[in-house]
Amino acid sequence: MYELLPYIWILFMVGLVAAVITVSVMERPKKAPKKTAVQDAESASDPLAESEPVLDFGDEMAQLEKK
Repeated sequence: MYELLPYIWILFMVGLVAAVITVSVMERPKKAPKKTAVQDAESASDPLAESEPVLDFGDEMAQLEKK
């Protein structure tokens, strides 16, 4: 029995590594679902829904010129 102990230990370690890899692969984030035609129509009807904010430096420049 003691002759098999190193092999059992190696098998345990390989199983542990395989389990960690399997869990990490299974728990990774899934891909985002593709947009449907309904979502595309909603975004086309509301142009401000996904637009980026516009930076307006007009007021800041006016304040700098007054100083």
